Formats: sequence, C-alpha cells, structure tokens
Amino acid sequence: MLKLIYFKSDLKQLFREPMMTLLFFIPIIMAPLFKIILALGVPFLQRYVTFSVEAYHNYILAFVLLMIPAMLGVVMGFMLLDDKDGKIIELLSVTPFGRNGYLIVRLSFVAMATLIYTFYTYLVMGLYILPILILFFIGLLLCFYGASIGMIFFNLATDKVKGLTYAKGLNVMLFFILVDLLHIPWLTFLAGFFPTYWIYRIIENKGTTIPIVFGLTVHIVWFIILLWITDKRKISI
Repeated sequence: MLKLIYFKSDLKQLFREPMMTLLFFIPIIMAPLFKIILALGVPFLQRYVTFSVEAYHNYILAFVLLMIPAMLGVVMGFMLLDDKDGKIIELLSVTPFGRNGYLIVRLSFVAMATLIYTFYTYLVMGLYILPILILFFIGLLLCFYGASIGMIFFNLATDKVKGLTYAKGLNVMLFFILVDLLHIPWLTFLAGFFPTYWIYRIIENKGTTIPIVFGLTVHIVWFIILLWITDKRKISI
C-alpha cells in the first residue's frame, strides 16, 4: 500500500516538471516517427544508393530501443535530484520504508515504463522479428540500463542543468552498437564492457546463448556497482 502511495506521488512529480514530462512521453512519438522517416526516406535514398537499408534494421531497432531507457533514466535522475533537494530522501531514511524501499520504488517506476515502451516500440516499428521471450529479456535488460543511467546521472550531477549535459555525454554509449561495422578488434573488446553493445548483439543473434549470458552479466554488474555507489555515497547525504 505504501509503495502505491509513492507511485502516485511519482506521477504527480512527473507532471509538475515540463522537462520530465517531455522526456517521459517522447518514446510514444519516437517509434512512429522513425517508422515514417524510414517509409519516406528509404525510397528516396535508394534512388541514389544501391545498398539495402533492410540489412541495417537490427541496428536501427537497437538504437531506438536504447533511446527509451536513455531518456527514462534521465527522468529517474531528475526525480532523485528533486528528492535530494527537497530533503525527502533524508526523511524516508528514518522511516520503516527506508532508503532501500525508496530506491526500489524509484527503480520500479522507471522499469515498468521501460518495459511497456519496449513492447510498444517493437510492435509499432515492425522492423525486425524477435521471439517473444527474447524481446521480454531485452526489455528486462533495458530496465537495468535505464536504472543505471538514472544513477549515473544522479551521482554526477549537482543540478538539472549540469545533469542534461551529462545525459548527452552518456549517449556516447549508443556508439557501441555500431562497432561491429568497423571491424576493429580492440574497439569490439572495449564495447563488450558496455550494456549497449550487448543489446545489439542479442537482437542480431536472436537468442544465441553467449550474447545472452554476457549481456545479462554486464548489465547486472553495472547495476550492482551503481546501486552500491548511489546508496552509500549519495542517498545517505
């Protein structure tokens, strides 16, 4: 019951801040927008180039899916900063709900939205066929990734303006979905330490064991490390 109350509070907080509201709802228009761009742009491009865009649908799908937790993670970071500035975190830390309960609610809110948007985006875009279990697994990994982005945002930023700058920098990780196109071994090895690379690999391999195992491991390691840092260094302040 208490968690439901905090969930409703999150919704109110979301709609009070225009930037958070915008970032939260952009994924609704992002999928159809990309679909329209592909529908109109691809025939135009193929008048001048000979390569097939369909060969890159897996990259496009990975990019659009990863944009969802990238934006929702920033929303979570905004909420954490608001709660820190409003001393809400300090108040909750002395209640039975506690810091851990607070973090669970924050992470759950972003995770549920990420999972819903993942299925929505996949269905709307219709670019690439994935088994339903693999799609659900990718959605879970994106939940971990969104939470990680939110905690990085919170740990680095002292205010929302700086936070937006850091958020743009974090989007550099999206580059790692393209490293296989470059055929540079050391860069591929480096990309393996980042969650974004494994989202693409899982989509590309449609359920092969190795990408699933490595992808899950990398996402969990990032999440646990950042959760520990957030809990011990920031939430306690």
